[in-house]
Amino acid sequence: MNNLLALLLAATEEGAGQPASNDVGQLVVQYIVYGVIIVVSIFLLILLRKRTRLPRHTELKKKVQGLLSDIRAIDPAEKRMNFLKNVSGAMYKADNLSYTAAMLAEKERYADLGRLSSKLGEVRAELSPYKFGKKEADDSDGIDAAAKKVEEALAILDGIIERDGELRRG
Repeated sequence: MNNLLALLLAATEEGAGQPASNDVGQLVVQYIVYGVIIVVSIFLLILLRKRTRLPRHTELKKKVQGLLSDIRAIDPAEKRMNFLKNVSGAMYKADNLSYTAAMLAEKERYADLGRLSSKLGEVRAELSPYKFGKKEADDSDGIDAAAKKVEEALAILDGIIERDGELRRG
C-alpha cells in the first residue's frame, strides 16, 4: 500500500511528466494477485482442517457400530476371496479406529479412550489370523471374539458419552 501511495505522490509531483497510470495498473494487478493467493491459501487451510479433524465421540461411536456390523457381515461360507476381502476391510477399519481413538486419548488425556484404542487393536489382532491364513474360515471363534471385543469397546464408548453429558450438565 505504501508503494501505491508513493507512486501516486511521485506522479503528482512530476506534474506534466509521463503518466503513471501504467505503473499504477501494474501495482493494482500485483495486489489483486496477492489477494487471490491469500484467499486460496485460507480456503485450502479450512479444507485441510476439516479433513484432519478428529471425530466427536458420537461420530466415533457410529464408526465403531459400523465396524461391528462389518464383522457380523463376515460369512465363513462365502467364497475365499470375498471372505478375505471382508476380513481385510474390517481389519482396516479396526486399525483406523484404533489410531483415531489413540489420537483422541492423547488430545483429551482421557484413559478410557486409551482403553478403547486397546480394545480396537485387539479386534484387529483377532481378525489377522484369518487374513494371513493361520486360521481357516470354518473356525469362526476369532470372528466371534472380535465382535465381542467391539461390543466391549461400544460399552466403553457409551461410558465416555455419558461422562460428556454429565460434564455439560454440571
